[in-house]
Amino acid sequence: MVKGLYTAYTGMINEQSRMDIETNNLANVNSTGFKEERTVSRSFRDLLGLKIKDYSDAPWTARRLGLMNPGVKLAGAYTNFEQGALRHTEQKFDLALNNGLPNVDADQVNDNMTAGGNAFFATSFASDDPDGGGQLIKYTRDGNFTLTVDGYLVTSEGNNVLDVNNNPIQIDPLADTTILQDGRIIQNQNVVATVQVASFDSPQFLQRYQDNAFIIGDGGAQVVSTTAEAANATVNQGYLESSNISVVNEMTNIITIQRNYDTNAKAMQAEDDTLDIAVNQLGRIT
Repeated sequence: MVKGLYTAYTGMINEQSRMDIETNNLANVNSTGFKEERTVSRSFRDLLGLKIKDYSDAPWTARRLGLMNPGVKLAGAYTNFEQGALRHTEQKFDLALNNGLPNVDADQVNDNMTAGGNAFFATSFASDDPDGGGQLIKYTRDGNFTLTVDGYLVTSEGNNVLDVNNNPIQIDPLADTTILQDGRIIQNQNVVATVQVASFDSPQFLQRYQDNAFIIGDGGAQVVSTTAEAANATVNQGYLESSNISVVNEMTNIITIQRNYDTNAKAMQAEDDTLDIAVNQLGRIT
């Protein structure tokens, strides 16, 4: 394959992969607790170019032309766990984890999204894998919870919210409920449960599950604590965490990616035109 065509092709594929991630970020700008996904690109390993059948440097040794780079690829994606802004909802089962940001509305916090986000609610879900062991745990910053008629605290998907012992939280659905900043749930002046707030030794190794949740994959992340205090976080009743997506940044990235893609496409067309001249015109018998 002609090197120029291949290099331009890898550039286009890389930009397409980046575009898929950026557009998904933009689509989730209003998703509660969504964490931005970022990408890292890198070039393929340099290869030593050789001139075929040119033995001028040494007998039976192809002449070296130097190192050539065959293109670029997407090295991987990683999650930006910076905390999003908190917005007030006044719904008593809406919960937001705060790792240092003030409890103010989203449009007032856009320039202050620097606090870490290594604290997550724990929820249970049924594994799709028949060998997956039934109920598994996923971790999320989406605290849009509701209470069922049986008193179970559940997510918007219907998954049970877990306490510090990994048990589903079940409370009296008719009693007045107060949730303290340390995660304790108070009913009739008694502590009836404590919301689990999990933190990890290496949150960057969590595996993204769907859009705004994570599971412990094979990367090595381990739960180091299950309480808000140990996670250096507070549980805020009546608040939800917005995504940490900046629309301006995402649109800027998308424009840059589109320009890079167009540049690679033009380079491929130029290479194709050059080949056309070399093969179909210079070699033509007149």
